[in-house]
Order: sequence, then C-alpha cells, then structure tokens
Amino acid sequence: MNFSIFPQRIPPQRGVALLVALLVVALATVLIAALLDRGELTAARTRNELRTTQAEAYAQGLEAYAARVLSQDQANGGQSDTSGDIWAVPLPPTPVPGGEITATMSDLDGRFNLNNLDPKFDTQKIWLGKFKLLLGALKLDPNLAQVVQDWMNQSPTASVNIGDAYYLAQPVPYRRSKKLFFHISELRLLKGVSGEVYAQLAPYVSALPQGTLINVNTASVPVLMTLAPAATPITQQMAQALWQEGNANYRNLPADLDAIQPGVSHVVDCGSQALSQCYDVHSSYFLARGQITLDDLPFVFYSLIERGRGPNNAGIRVIQRSRGADG
Repeated sequence: MNFSIFPQRIPPQRGVALLVALLVVALATVLIAALLDRGELTAARTRNELRTTQAEAYAQGLEAYAARVLSQDQANGGQSDTSGDIWAVPLPPTPVPGGEITATMSDLDGRFNLNNLDPKFDTQKIWLGKFKLLLGALKLDPNLAQVVQDWMNQSPTASVNIGDAYYLAQPVPYRRSKKLFFHISELRLLKGVSGEVYAQLAPYVSALPQGTLINVNTASVPVLMTLAPAATPITQQMAQALWQEGNANYRNLPADLDAIQPGVSHVVDCGSQALSQCYDVHSSYFLARGQITLDDLPFVFYSLIERGRGPNNAGIRVIQRSRGADG
C-alpha cells in the first residue's frame, strides 16, 4: 500500500463550490439581519405613529376638559381670578389605555406681555419702564428691554440704528422679526439672551395680544415688583407680602392693596394712565399643559386658551397650540 505524508489535493471545483456556499450563507445572513432590523424599525415607527395619534387625541380631550373648567369657573360668577380657582387645580395622573395623562393650567395674565413693548403700541413707554423693573428684579441686564423692543421695531430706518449687523453676522444669519412675538421662545434669538438668561426670564413673560393687563392675584413676586416706578420701588419684601404666598384675592384696586401694605396705592404707577390700564384682578388667557405617557413615550402638549369676558365677549377658544418641553 502506498501512504503519503502530504494531504491529498482538493480538486479546484470543490474549493470554488465551498467558497460559493460560504458566500451565499454570508449574504443570506446579512439579508435576514437587514430584514429583521428593517422590520423592527418599521414596527417601532408604526408604534410611534400610533402612539402619537393616540396622544394627540388625548390632548384634544384635555383641551376640551380645560375649556369646560374655565367655563364652569366663569359660570360661578367669581369677582376675580385667583390661584385658588378651580382652573388652577391640576388633573392628577389618570390611567388611560397604554399609559397615563395629567394636566395643569396656568394664568398667563399673571405674566408680563412682551407684545406690550411694541414701539407702535400707545402705552409702550409705560410697559418699557415696567419691563426694566422686572429685569432688575430677576438680576438681569436692564438693557435687554431695549433689545426686546428693537426686535419688533418695524421702522424702515431702524435696521442700521439698532444693530441688524449682529444678527446677520451669526453662523446662520437671520434678521429681526419686525413683528409681535408669536411665542416666548423667540427670545432665544435675541442678542444677549443666553440659555441661562432665557431660563430665568421665561416663567415671568408671555406673548399675548397687545393690551393685556397684569392680574395682581396670579402675578409672581418679580412681576409684582413692577407695580411702582424705580423712584419709589416696590421692594421684594413688599411684593412678597402682596403675593400672599400665592393666595392673593384682591377684588378692588388699589384699595385692597393698602389693606396688605398700607400706603402702597400711593406709589403704584401706570404712567399717565389709570391703574386699571396696567393691572387688573381678572384673566382672559390661560396656558393648558397636558403630559401624556404612552408605552413609556412622553408627549407634552400646550394649548393657549382665550376666555372672553362680558356679555358681548363671551366664549372660549384655542388661539395657539404647541408641542414639546417649552410651552
């Protein structure tokens, strides 16, 4: 018998067939993995779309609920709007198919309306002074008041004078809006408004139709510090007392203010206008926030709701909707 210490040579045809078989298996594996990955991605996308649609339906329900609460509050015939009204009671976490929902509502009339700073607005000078007081109360640069006002300036000769060059020199150039604020997040576009500045200012300002007044019952301490001019300021301690730990329920201005801070009515200021042209005890604009969690996916919806006042201005309507972390 003939034995060889060398392995027998595999015919070339068998080697090619083996390589082809390995290649086919590898391609099949890659194809199956891609199909499975695509299937999982499609399933996730479909699930997310279904949950988004479901969340939007819940948000509309919460919106209708908020409108009903505001209508009921109005029907109760309260003489003022306060943080103790039924609209201020949050909706506790409520289970729904696939998750839970919760909701809160805040009074935007208790904040400073940026659109009152519009240079074309009749009383803008009064509001400009008050906005500077608010910035001072928040330890922010008072020059920011002029920057905010300039952002809305529609004058054709204003572009050069108020520094459009700054905005055009940004990595992504843009121009001033030259119109009213649509949402307070626009502040992030302004010169001097960093993320930190915006975080400090955002809770105290709003972007509402011009002419809204500040409801002293729902105003915060910094906003209450705008009651008087810088010459005779409302100190933080005075504003804290007027705030009543968030439970203020004034009905007649300025008399009720004196009951808390004797003599304060003598320093409360609205320029040449009556006090009732700047401050009030009623509210017309509310921000409803809906937090919806479905399959551990969070959805946050906001609805800006206007509630009319008086027999000729009754009714409730949604004038703005948004979605995301920043309402």
